[in-house]
Order: sequence, then C-alpha cells, then structure tokens
Amino acid sequence: MQQAQLDLLVLAMQAGDKRAFSLLYQHYHRDLRRFAAYLLHNPAAAEDLVQNVWLKVSQRINRLQDPQVFTSWLYRAVRWQVLDYQKQAAQRKHQSIDDSDGFTESEPDDSGSSDLTRAMTLLKDDERLVLQLHYLHELELVQIALILDIPIGTVKSRLHRARKQLQQQLQTIN
Repeated sequence: MQQAQLDLLVLAMQAGDKRAFSLLYQHYHRDLRRFAAYLLHNPAAAEDLVQNVWLKVSQRINRLQDPQVFTSWLYRAVRWQVLDYQKQAAQRKHQSIDDSDGFTESEPDDSGSSDLTRAMTLLKDDERLVLQLHYLHELELVQIALILDIPIGTVKSRLHRARKQLQQQLQTIN
C-alpha cells in the first residue's frame, strides 16, 4: 500500500471510519505481532500485547497530528507496551524468587536454524533490533529513530556496526 493511501486511511480513521481502521489493522497487524514476538520471545504474549496496542490506537488516533508518522507511531506503541510487559514480568519474577531457580528465558535452539539466525543471535540487542526494523520490517532510518527514540545518526552507526558484525559472524560460522 502506498504512503498516500495509508495517510488517507489514517485521516478516515480519525474521522471515525471503521472500515479504514479495519484496513489499517489488516495492513499492519502481522508485522506488529512479529515485531512484538521478536522482542518478547513469546508469540502468545505478543498477540495479546498487539491487541492492546490496537485498542489504544483506536482510542487515541485523534492525538496523531501527522498521518505520515502513523507507522512509526504504531511501532513505538508496541515497543512501549513490550517494555511495560517486561517490567511487570520482572516484578512478578522478583516477587516469586523463592521458586526453583527463577530462570525462564529460553536459549535459542540451534538445531535446524540457519547460519544467519545464529549470527544474528550473536549481535548486541540494539544492533539486532535496528537490523530487524530496517530489513525485515522495511522501515526507513527516520522511522527507526522515532520508534527507538534515538537520533538518526545513532541508527546509522548501529546499522553500520551491525552489518560489519554480522558479516564477521557469518565468516566465522562458515
């Protein structure tokens, strides 16, 4: 879908058009869910979290002044929801620290995974996130800067550093 079409749908949604909301939902939902699942490593929680984001979007769409930033606004909303979820999970974990060892984070499963996936897991989180947003979600550097709330120069340097590290990791693996 072209940016102009998306802008018109956002404006229609702001005017109360439910069909526009439905079309925007269909266009973005899968990518937002994938983004949240990547950040959380939990697809079920990601689905719930993204549903909450859509609820908030429907309630707060009129606060958005520029339809052109809708995409970064959505991704940023998902990112903040993930951070809130992780804070709550950490608090719950801290409260139940007397359970076994308390370690619930799963290690990446290398069986059957590609070299690229293995190399990606070796990158720093912030570098891996910038790569994912740029290449998998096809976001522009400006949008990534808005989502992560960092200067565009930082996005560029992280992307450059991540590419170099990824190249080195792939050479080491092969």
